[in-house]
Amino acid sequence: MTGLGHKKGKVWGTCRITSLFVSLIAFLTFIFPAASFAGEYAGTEQIILTWTGDPATSQTVTWLAPNKGSGKIQYTVAAGFDGDFDAARQMTAVGEPFAGSDKFRYTATLTGLTPETQYAYRVGVDGAWSESKSFYTAAQSEGFTFLYLGDIQDGYARWGSMLEEIYSDNSRIKFALLGGDLTSNSSDNNEWGEFLDAATSLFSLIPVMPAKGNHDGDLFLEFFALPDNGPRVPSGEFYSFDYGDAHFVVLDSSNNTSEVVKQWLREDLQGTEKNWRFALFHHPAYPAFEDNKTIDESICENWVPILEQYRVDMVFVGHQHQYMRTCPIFQGAVQSDPETYGIVYVMGNSGSKVYAAGKGFPYIAWQETGSNYQVIELGGDVLTLFSKKDDGELIETFTLRKGETTGPEQKPLYSAILDGSDPAFTLGVTDEGISTLTVNPGISGFNYFTAHVTPLVPHTGDETVVFTHYRNNRQLGINATRADFETVRDAQAGFNVEAGDVIKVYIVDQLTNSTERNPVILQ
Repeated sequence: MTGLGHKKGKVWGTCRITSLFVSLIAFLTFIFPAASFAGEYAGTEQIILTWTGDPATSQTVTWLAPNKGSGKIQYTVAAGFDGDFDAARQMTAVGEPFAGSDKFRYTATLTGLTPETQYAYRVGVDGAWSESKSFYTAAQSEGFTFLYLGDIQDGYARWGSMLEEIYSDNSRIKFALLGGDLTSNSSDNNEWGEFLDAATSLFSLIPVMPAKGNHDGDLFLEFFALPDNGPRVPSGEFYSFDYGDAHFVVLDSSNNTSEVVKQWLREDLQGTEKNWRFALFHHPAYPAFEDNKTIDESICENWVPILEQYRVDMVFVGHQHQYMRTCPIFQGAVQSDPETYGIVYVMGNSGSKVYAAGKGFPYIAWQETGSNYQVIELGGDVLTLFSKKDDGELIETFTLRKGETTGPEQKPLYSAILDGSDPAFTLGVTDEGISTLTVNPGISGFNYFTAHVTPLVPHTGDETVVFTHYRNNRQLGINATRADFETVRDAQAGFNVEAGDVIKVYIVDQLTNSTERNPVILQ
């Protein structure tokens, strides 16, 4: 099948034959216009599964085809399916022009599906359908297996073959994560088509959830249908999703300083009750070698404290085109005690572009050059990571036992975040993680401010939410509310403000006039 990115082959024959052939096609098109349309559509084989909703009850399907207008998807429970879609359910998808090419992008989200069920499906139009394919909805069980693939960027033919070999050896894989840099030139339609042609073999069967890399641009954003639950920022791709007993947060590391993103990341992680927590982004927080670009330092400053605060277990990265796994790291230090919490960072590289290993850093537990992939198995409180070379040869097996990593004392006890929904104020956060609101230009007068309080660790007794009002870095006022914030979730205070004023909120154990005791901040 031809796909976006396939180049035209050599034209054979004489001008006379060509002329006759064109005339014949024109005649047939005039007599049988529907057949002509169907023939063009028959090239649809660039099909990718993602999720925009609950993996247990929905499935999103995106495909490219050469015709505008409406495309269709037909789907049915696979049990008892004999290849006949006449009784299948059907959904229509409207095509949109894709990236200035001659293709149109179609997306359909199937909902109301039954958990832990296999469905057969196909896409196309009447008389011209793709091959029959299938997918599984998610189960509610704690244990499952997923795949991680780092940078691709080059060598798509080999990469596509590797995907088929991976799934042949690991058919229990439920979905895949991609670490970004899917192509080398984000604006090259041919290169994007080569990626899709290679990716379809596996990702028309299992969903893939990608992070945006520094080589990924408009084609990434225009093609993928992903959860719309991230922060509203001018650039980047941020989202999260759940599968089984695990929570995944996906970040665009090219935009790692945004206060809006940091606030969203806090709220997203504090809102999950899943046992396992993972993050995926392209640039490494802890690099395999020094590249002097300082983005690792920025990620460590802006994101890592939040990931550690909310007990993320493992972070998947790429960018440096090799395999690397770190020891558990907490607050910049290697945690050698297996009972001490730390984040394990895994760098992957699934394409043919390879960088040499550096001098090494003390936090590196394993480093390997070459193309590779990672299979991750979750079962209860045990994670097992199998890292393999592109030919399937085992690099290493690593086991993380969640029950053993009790870690340092779990603080903070609460999250206190100011309500930033009012456009009169700009939400922010200090380097210490204190929530702030800045009064926007043109705003003045008496205003009320609300803080949303969430307990992170079970705690008894009353605590105090403290609002402070600053103008030109000088504190003008203070207001406090004392309550049992295990049951009371909001606190409110009012101040007479001017443009540029800043409101901060803290939650402390108590306020006192005693000079011998300072309040303990619990957030």
